[in-house]
Amino acid sequence: MPAYILLSRLTAVSERQILATPDTLKKVRQVLEEWEANILADFHLLGMYDHCTIFEVSDNFRAQKAVLELEITRSPGTMLLPAIDLPLFQRMIGQEIRTVGPHEWQVKWWAKVIRLCFRWYQYDRWIWKYCKPLITTGKQHLKDIKGPCIVIGNHTSHFDALVLFSCLPQKIKWNIYFGAAADRWFLKGGGGRKELPLQPWYNSLIGGSFPIRRGGGSATLDYSKWLLDQGANLAIFPEGTRSTSHHMARFKHGVSILALEKNVPVVPVYLTGLAKIRPKGSRNIYPGPVQAHIQPPILLPEGTSVPDATRMIYHAVNRVHERVMEHGPDAGRHDWRG
Repeated sequence: MPAYILLSRLTAVSERQILATPDTLKKVRQVLEEWEANILADFHLLGMYDHCTIFEVSDNFRAQKAVLELEITRSPGTMLLPAIDLPLFQRMIGQEIRTVGPHEWQVKWWAKVIRLCFRWYQYDRWIWKYCKPLITTGKQHLKDIKGPCIVIGNHTSHFDALVLFSCLPQKIKWNIYFGAAADRWFLKGGGGRKELPLQPWYNSLIGGSFPIRRGGGSATLDYSKWLLDQGANLAIFPEGTRSTSHHMARFKHGVSILALEKNVPVVPVYLTGLAKIRPKGSRNIYPGPVQAHIQPPILLPEGTSVPDATRMIYHAVNRVHERVMEHGPDAGRHDWRG
């Protein structure tokens, strides 16, 4: 994710507020976290500027940046700077970075058979080892789906895709494909990294993934549309990045555009417990209980605008999210009554 450095100087009024209420120093952090920023470091400075906050944000940052500038940088003593970590900068200037894919052969029968043979290695062993237990509800909602669909989930952990896949019935996951960031999972030659899961062919064949070029405009959806035309199912996390707060991030419009253009249902799945198993920013994995609650499919009415469709999908998932935040994981069930 892009990193930013926020430098600020305190005004005389701000200094008096801080002396009276020291917690005022946390205001910048609170605003950033409300916009799903991941705070990397926070410093009080002894120099030209008084405060420095280093944070990461989601890639589709244009709208968020505009809001942040209104919220934070109205003071002339504040500066917002984009940043890039040194190892990545060294790689960028030291080699030509190219992405590869998508690979249309991943929908062939032989690719599906190979993927099935590797299912234990790619998915099930992780679920068996760390999701203790994995409880799935609402599978009956998928019985009447005859054609392709778009499965969506809330996003809090790298484990989300594993659980989302595992909770689905065989008829869906036999032919489902996950969108993945091209600049991470589909770098030519693995971006110089030798790990097997970082090789593009492996992600297409074994992981059933396809590259999404972040910030790539409408052309980014071309392959997704092609997959739906082939009768394939898609799995997408419409928040775009893993959430670091108790609030769901705003949904991107991609799911709505696909669902409206191809007239396919959207199936929300609400996942709980995964932020504790593999917290964002951590390489450690902690076994624990996980739940996957499949919600009723959403079929968008013809003529619905894309923004309205996105709001409909978001509110359907956010209602479940708010119940879970108030009442616990069991409240994620579609039939929960309290």
